[in-house]
Amino acid sequence: MPERDGGGMPAGGDAARISRHPAPVYPGISDSVRVRTGDLLYLSGVVGLEDDGSAPASFERAVELAYAQLRRALGAGGAAPEDIVRVGVYIARLDDERLRVWRSVRDRIMGGGDLPASTLIGVYSLVGGAQIEIDAVAAV
Repeated sequence: MPERDGGGMPAGGDAARISRHPAPVYPGISDSVRVRTGDLLYLSGVVGLEDDGSAPASFERAVELAYAQLRRALGAGGAAPEDIVRVGVYIARLDDERLRVWRSVRDRIMGGGDLPASTLIGVYSLVGGAQIEIDAVAAV
């Protein structure tokens, strides 16, 4: 068991700078993330659009495009998916089927490991016909 500081963070080293505390009520959701040190990378407006700017007909395709774009943006900022400490996801016309598709694609593309603190919000619509938009904060 790693030594912990007074706030539950593993002591020492950059590899231990992020501590996630899963929510006990909802498995698979982390409701508390603490970052001990380092720079932060803020990403917003990450949408699932085709290269020509059009919205794909398939919601699954839109989610794949959004998460692929998120991975590219993280990489450009010197971060990786495991560095994300907070994420907000906005889904147009959210229902049970879209929730299932989103979770499946997210886990496939981003990995099903420790999840960052997150908020999922169903909205009526998004700009440009987008079906999903993501904002994220990563510790780099």
